[in-house]
Amino acid sequence: MYTATKDDNISNLKNSAQNFRSAAGDVVGDPKVDLREAAGKAGRRVRDLVHSAGDELSHAKETVTTQIRTNPVQSSMIALGVGIVLGVLLRR
Repeated sequence: MYTATKDDNISNLKNSAQNFRSAAGDVVGDPKVDLREAAGKAGRRVRDLVHSAGDELSHAKETVTTQIRTNPVQSSMIALGVGIVLGVLLRR
């Protein structure tokens, strides 16, 4: 009958721990690489959102400019009304 010594038990435990660490590393992957990939995806998403927002603002500017040119009197009255409302609100 084989009786394991304390040193054999420690050695077996170390080997098991190393095997577990290497297996866990295979499953989890490299955290730095995962973090870089996630940051890259987030950066691309933010860039796309900023680009979309810029396109929307450009379209809104064109729409407002067209409305002002086609209806100058109505646009002036709206601007006057907004100015009066803002003036009243800012005096308080």
